[in-house]
Amino acid sequence: MSQARAQGDASTAARDFYADLMSTTQGSRAIMLAERERWLRSVTIEGREEQLFEFEMLLRGVERYFHLHNSVVDAHERPLVTRDFHEELEDVRDAIHRAIRIGRRLLDPDSDSKRVFRKYVESQLADDRVRSAFIEEELVQETPQESLFVLREAFEALRNLIDHLLKLPVCSLNLFTDVGNLALREIVLNRYFRPFRSLEFRIEYDRLRSVRVLDLLASQPADVRPGFSTAFLALFRLLHYLSYVAQEGDEAPPRRVRVVLALVRSEAVSLVGYLRHELAMQVGPKRLKAAGLRAARDIAKETNRIAREVLPAQEDAETGPSMKAAAAFTALFRAQIVALVEALAPGAATAEDTFAQLVSQEAMAQRLRKDLWVFGQLCRATETAMHSEDVPAAEAALSSLKSFLSYFQDGSYQLLRYSDYEPFDRFTGLLLELPWPPEGPGIRHRLAEDLRLFTPTLESTFTSVSRRVLLQGRTFDRKEAEALRDRFLAPAHR
Repeated sequence: MSQARAQGDASTAARDFYADLMSTTQGSRAIMLAERERWLRSVTIEGREEQLFEFEMLLRGVERYFHLHNSVVDAHERPLVTRDFHEELEDVRDAIHRAIRIGRRLLDPDSDSKRVFRKYVESQLADDRVRSAFIEEELVQETPQESLFVLREAFEALRNLIDHLLKLPVCSLNLFTDVGNLALREIVLNRYFRPFRSLEFRIEYDRLRSVRVLDLLASQPADVRPGFSTAFLALFRLLHYLSYVAQEGDEAPPRRVRVVLALVRSEAVSLVGYLRHELAMQVGPKRLKAAGLRAARDIAKETNRIAREVLPAQEDAETGPSMKAAAAFTALFRAQIVALVEALAPGAATAEDTFAQLVSQEAMAQRLRKDLWVFGQLCRATETAMHSEDVPAAEAALSSLKSFLSYFQDGSYQLLRYSDYEPFDRFTGLLLELPWPPEGPGIRHRLAEDLRLFTPTLESTFTSVSRRVLLQGRTFDRKEAEALRDRFLAPAHR
């Protein structure tokens, strides 16, 4: 095998399919979003990725809510020009207020204080030339922190404006639209937080948390896997949105849930278009084309029914329609996930509790624990091989490790917590940078040292997963893990 060909094999061996897929959906913004991801990893608050998800969900929701096709406004029931939009402005006000609070949490306290003080100094400057320079420098938004501060400040001003507008006896359509234009401008012009594209995914929080779905997608051919992966990612994200709406029987949800439901309706419509015009056109087998079209039809039909019959009902009762709509949307998207699984693997999704089985937290924890143990075993075996003088055996061990890494990236890597990604990404990058084959004792010793340093990360992550409440009382199946290890282990190390 030539070195050029071998390097090509090495470059694809450990590639993260889902990271590549998400990067494709981001288009020209991928580099900027990667910089934002690096910033997020430096944020020290608990649940940082979930905080960011809610923040971006609210930004998306605010932008979509002003598009009346996504709201519960019925133009046939009453002309829009005579309608009072007090209720809708209160919904937006609550969403913006919540976004401001999250933005404050995501900003480093020290950095936030410095920017607030800077704004104070700016307001005290008598020389408008100096003040203009301050403003221009701030609006450049060179870092995610600056970008977030600018957006939060704009939302605070918008919230105050809405508070005054709500004191008016009537909030007309023109007024509501003008407020929407102001909000949209702040979101669109923000450099790092501009999350209003449909079917654009983020590695920070868009993951397929299902062992069965991941395994099923990994076995699909190249013309099927990307399209169905996108569909599953979209459906799981919609369910993620709906988790922020209280279910029927819970306490009354906040007003902003109507904004979230408008976002759900909007992205459901976008998903219908994708299923009809892209997925159905991309996949080869006719049964999969039919499955995509059937899912599009069912989502469109039920979304229209919810918008027409559920959301407008009892508008004077603030919470009833929202909770019922959320329950209906949840049932719809879960059913479509099960239907797509059945389309890819006929007979695999016939049980009554199929969705619960698909997203079983226990199954995910068991799979991750097993794969982490195998990963550690293979790293130790490869480290030993790198120290030996048997070059072919060392190359075989490294090849086995890379094969397992591809398997791991397609499955258990997607089940890791976001805070665990960085050391795994760093190790993967080290493997990809290696020349192939790893000639010379210097390169092999360097790799052995990298393996030695990474192994404790695997061990600590394995221990952390094993301590999860879900696995208490669940004995580690060492025999099954050893069988998986032996599938990848080079013959000389078995």
